[in-house]
Amino acid sequence: MKRLSALAFIFVFVFSSAQISEFQRADSRYDRKKTALYKKYPKPNDLKTKKEWLLTEEKITSYKNALDQLSTEDKKIIALDQPTKGKVTKEAEYEKGKGAFHQLLHDATDLDFLNFASGSYKATISFVVDSKGNALDPQVKGNNEDVNAFIEATFYRIRDKGKWKPAESNGKPVSSTVSIPLTLTFKK
Repeated sequence: MKRLSALAFIFVFVFSSAQISEFQRADSRYDRKKTALYKKYPKPNDLKTKKEWLLTEEKITSYKNALDQLSTEDKKIIALDQPTKGKVTKEAEYEKGKGAFHQLLHDATDLDFLNFASGSYKATISFVVDSKGNALDPQVKGNNEDVNAFIEATFYRIRDKGKWKPAESNGKPVSSTVSIPLTLTFKK
């Protein structure tokens, strides 16, 4: 069982790296096409606005497709190490504290291209920290599905930038679900 779990983790790590580069490819495609669009239409007009929105929708779709694949792979790992249903004696902890994780997530979330109308966005991110301390399968609940998707993508981009200590039940590491409320502030 341990060998199977280790093999699954290695497979998901390699697969996750490929999906993260899919985010980077989507960003690069968007930037190239937007630059070309701005060269072709240097002044604001309706056609430029429409084409820019279509580029944004293309980027959002690319991100959501990559997220679907990552979530499917994460769920395979979670199936081997289900989150505990009972009470834990010690909650899962980010090595530098939940505040540091929140700040890392906030700093890495870039939504400027969406021209988000509000200066802040409230949501809750929930994910599993397995018994080995791997952070898996983020789910963001907020009022905007597109913003939620980009926050989930940011989670995948930063999840290897720090360690999680798994929750404990009677001194034994267990898989658990972590929920963190978010208020993200954006430049206008």
